[in-house]
Amino acid sequence: MAAPHDRPPLSPPLLYQLFLVAALLLADSLPLPLPVNAWLRTLAVLLIIGGQSLSFWAMWRLRQQHTTTSNAGEPRRLLCDGPFAISRNPINLGDTLGYCAIALLLGSLWPWLLLPLLLYLMNRTVIRPDEAHLLALFGDNYRDYCRKVRRWL
Repeated sequence: MAAPHDRPPLSPPLLYQLFLVAALLLADSLPLPLPVNAWLRTLAVLLIIGGQSLSFWAMWRLRQQHTTTSNAGEPRRLLCDGPFAISRNPINLGDTLGYCAIALLLGSLWPWLLLPLLLYLMNRTVIRPDEAHLLALFGDNYRDYCRKVRRWL
């Protein structure tokens, strides 16, 4: 039996929201403007649609297989198909695409400067603990899956 899985200090959606708020506050106090035009707005819409579609597809597959949709839950199955054949973290990837879309729409350099720190914290506080937990639960099956599918893309 695997060790109990602790919740991440902050849920991934809250972490993304906090970084967007930080970017807005920084942009207000120390503006670093970037241009926003019709092409960037269109790209932002496409990123939102693509990112949210990926997240919803992954959530649907998790529910379809009667396993947890939460980082704090106990997975019953290792999913390796559908969106999980594209990324080991399709929901987090979808959230990152959404963050990038909002960053494009904000017209500020700040969200882009904060993105590496956000990804570092996601890897450190959410993804790596999840990977250790999945390894403890699914062993060699999870190792094989990790060899075939990348963490992000």
